[in-house]
Formats: sequence, structure tokens, C-alpha cells
Amino acid sequence: KKGYSGTAMFIRKRGGGDDASKKGKKQAKIGAFFTSKNKEGDEATKGDSIGDIPVSHLQPLNVMTELGLPKHDGEGRTVTAEFPLFHLTNVYVPNSGQKLDRLGYRTEEWDTDFLNKMQQLEKGKPVIWLGDLNVAHNEKDTWNEGAKHLVKSAGTTPQERASFDRQLGAGFVDAFRHLHQDAMGHYSYWSQRAGNREPNKGLRLDYFICSKDLMEDDDDRKVVVRDSYIVPDELGSDHCPIVLEIEMKK
Repeated sequence: KKGYSGTAMFIRKRGGGDDASKKGKKQAKIGAFFTSKNKEGDEATKGDSIGDIPVSHLQPLNVMTELGLPKHDGEGRTVTAEFPLFHLTNVYVPNSGQKLDRLGYRTEEWDTDFLNKMQQLEKGKPVIWLGDLNVAHNEKDTWNEGAKHLVKSAGTTPQERASFDRQLGAGFVDAFRHLHQDAMGHYSYWSQRAGNREPNKGLRLDYFICSKDLMEDDDDRKVVVRDSYIVPDELGSDHCPIVLEIEMKK
């Protein structure tokens, strides 16, 4: 789509040789991530583990770049990697537009179809979806809650918030809010045009949404979410990174 950069997922691979850990190694260019690796390097990691966790648990079994719905897939908004213990979907949810011209599409079509896809994946194993979801869920996720223009602004309309409520109500969890229920002033987006980064006048638009099973810790769980947080000091965009820490049990 014109003016849209797409969605990508980078998976760090640990090599088996000593060269992988040498300091001062030249950083690879982005094109290197999209070229095939030699088979000898691939074989070196087989049977290895990181602590008690097999490396195979960190390698995707399958990668999908479509939802399987032509009306959505032309914009390249999702990348789903199936790992042995969970599905991981990186998503850039459509913005409703400055004039809200895509509000109906976003809330009535995209949100519904995307939720159906996540529920379908969850039948096999737990799901994590993450990225710019283009919604500030409630008053804790905006710096100026109550401002009159918010109900008519993309990301803070009642329709978008209600749609997000429905997704969470279907059995999914906003990891950051679940773990930090009373946290205020934690945002992932600031308007560069308005110079809102330094005074922290922002919105929380980026999330990790997880299956409820991933938030529960007992002997039967192989993967457990331990923390989720925001890294506002990392510059370079009008958004900042967010982090999800998970534990994989042997």
C-alpha cells in the first residue's frame, strides 16, 4: 500500500562456532537477514541448548505473512511465526485515518477477522500478538484523557476502544496492564510534530496480547509470561520499543 512500510519479524540465530561471540564483528546489513544461510552453519546448532531449553524451541516451525483473507492481505500487516510452544504474530493494525474514513473497516471488519484468526491459532497452542495496535485502551493509556477531541481522534474513539474490549473479552490478556495494573504515564507513542516526547505527552498504542494460559504458572505450563515493559529512552521513531519477558521450562 502506498505510504505504508509493512511488517517484519527478526529472529536472532545463535551460531555454534566461536566466531559468533567475537567482539568487534561487523554488523550485518539488513539484506543479510533475507538471504539463505549455508547448511553447515545450520547443522552446527542442531542438538544445542540454551541453559535447559533446546534451541529448537526458539526456531520457528512455520511462518505466515497472510491472514488468508484477500480483503486484508494486500497491505502486508501481519507476520505469524509458529514456534513449538506458541504462535507469535507481529501485527500493524490499520489506522482509522485522520478523518476516520477507515473506522468502520477497522472495527467492524479487521478487528473481527483478526480476532477470529487468533482464536483459530489458539486451538493448537497459546498465542501472543504484538505491535502497533493503534488504540489507547483507556484513561491510563493517554496523557490527556477527557480532552474533547479524543472521541473523534483515531486510536481513542469509543468504537476502537469497545472493539479492543471485545478482543480482550474473548479470552486474551494485555500483558503490560495485567502485570502493572495501576501504572500511569507509560506510553509508547508521542507526536513528533507537536514535540510531545520530552514532556511525555503520549499514548500507549503498542501491546503484547497473550492467551490467558501464558499468564498462569503451574507445573503443566511450559511457557509463562514473567514481565512486560516499555523502553521510552530508546529513540529513533515516534514509537519506542516494548518488551515481553517469557520463561520457557524444560
